[in-house]
Amino acid sequence: MSGLVGRRIAITRPAGRGDTLAARLQALGAIPLLTPLIAYMPPPDPAPLQQALNRLATGAYHWLVVTSRQTVQVLADTTIPESTAIAAVGKATASDCRRAWGREPTVVPDTEIGSALPAIMGQLAGKRVLLPCADIAPPTLTEALRAAGADVDRVTAYCTVAGPGLADLQRMIDDGAIDAIVLASGSAVRQLQQLHVPTGLPPLVCIGPSTAAVCADLGLPIAGIAERPNDDALIAVLEQVFTPYCEVKE
Repeated sequence: MSGLVGRRIAITRPAGRGDTLAARLQALGAIPLLTPLIAYMPPPDPAPLQQALNRLATGAYHWLVVTSRQTVQVLADTTIPESTAIAAVGKATASDCRRAWGREPTVVPDTEIGSALPAIMGQLAGKRVLLPCADIAPPTLTEALRAAGADVDRVTAYCTVAGPGLADLQRMIDDGAIDAIVLASGSAVRQLQQLHVPTGLPPLVCIGPSTAAVCADLGLPIAGIAERPNDDALIAVLEQVFTPYCEVKE
């Protein structure tokens, strides 16, 4: 029998992004709880993004760098000239690129860490790079691209804000009704800081090393890290977390 049977697992992905994982966990006997800790909003001033996309459509950029699925969603209706190469961070982001633009990204790093991109993008000196990203994205990738000689236009494609699930998660933790929390981004991890948890958080399961690194920076203990950033790997690590235990809450 699966160690997930009867386990109450909070899925903190944005609304609509955790449904598939929830369905699979439910099929294994778990009780998935959708508690989105983050949400996405358009930038308060859309002009810089629109101006950059207008330049993109004219072929002004050698590279378009997309680091998240949300960026692809924002840019899905944008025309990308064949002369502009696409660099994507993460297999899920790369898959979304194929669906949105009917093109295979030119490069996809083996790691989910964006700063690994410059090393596989070839000669960047003098190349114009468009980097649309979240308002809270760290400057690491921008700095790495510029250090490699690229002329980088970084623009805000979307803003990350608190999601509607924080109050629900707090209530369920207070009631002892959560057995594990699945975290799929550093932004979601940071939202946990707003919780009042005098007895500590339930086990935290991270989708990958970047998310786990934010947990570590905040001093949050990690119960498990998925080997790959997908639902299969998340389920596997959740099984590992709970398999040694047999007592299930009524």
